[in-house]
Amino acid sequence: MTDKSIVILSLMVFHSSFINGKTCRRKLVEEWHPQPSSHVVNWTLTENICLDFYRDCWFLGVNTKIDTSGNQVVPQICPLQIQLGDILVISSEPSLQFPEINLMNVSETSFIGCVQNTTTEDQLLFGCRLKGMHTVNSKWLSVGTHYFITVMASGPSPCSLGLRLNVTVKQQFCQESLSSEFCSGHGKCLSEAWSKTYSCHCQPPFSGKYCQELDACSFKPCKNDGSCINKRGNWDEQGYECVCHPPFTGKNCSEIIGQCQPHVCFHGNCSNITSNSFICECDEQFSGKKCIYIHTYTQITLILSMYFKLNVKYFLYF
Repeated sequence: MTDKSIVILSLMVFHSSFINGKTCRRKLVEEWHPQPSSHVVNWTLTENICLDFYRDCWFLGVNTKIDTSGNQVVPQICPLQIQLGDILVISSEPSLQFPEINLMNVSETSFIGCVQNTTTEDQLLFGCRLKGMHTVNSKWLSVGTHYFITVMASGPSPCSLGLRLNVTVKQQFCQESLSSEFCSGHGKCLSEAWSKTYSCHCQPPFSGKYCQELDACSFKPCKNDGSCINKRGNWDEQGYECVCHPPFTGKNCSEIIGQCQPHVCFHGNCSNITSNSFICECDEQFSGKKCIYIHTYTQITLILSMYFKLNVKYFLYF
């Protein structure tokens, strides 16, 4: 029996032992990490082969170009999503360490059908046999989805047993420049499992591609029932405008049209803001545009005080 036959027989034994496959576990949302990470993929049939592309390997709607009519089983190593700049290491088990075995970069169609293009040796990932741990060259990890299959110089390929992997490399769009803070410091740089990139998810009241815009109206700056118009300005600028109802005016509709007159502010002080507007600065217990309304707390206090005085008089009388 040749070495090649031994390899294929060993792989078939492994494959028959784990034919039920596994469900690939992954997070629905990942946050961008500033420093590159290393990902080690065990090139083996004994632990990380999934069978059902939609149910086990991926979520419905992700990389769904594969035609699954007739419930076609496409065994493969659990798909991988990494960031641009991350390091990918392939670790092969001893049974795969033969001179004729290597990994090849192929098209999506060739990946599905395990078709090896024998005329493109420049698509081989490694210049030597698959043995131990190998770091994948960064040229194979550009932005996009890449398809790697196990190939042999001749004979049947172990690719069809599941020794193939697709890797999606994502880039981030969370910085206006390389020196900028991610999402302007007002959000997180995230990617869902079905997304092709990382983007900003802003914290209220910020918005925009880089969370650089402030929704100033969320602070309700317009007083006295004024209407707020959001200008979507930068976070360090006034990004709103108030439309005031008469007799109010001013930036926040807190001023009254006219000039200070005697007793115009019933329980407070009058101050002219411009040549045609003033405000009433109310005493502590009062509110309203002309300091007419007494606070609820003060009303309760007065009522209790009057009630106490009446009860004292009643007690003294009897």
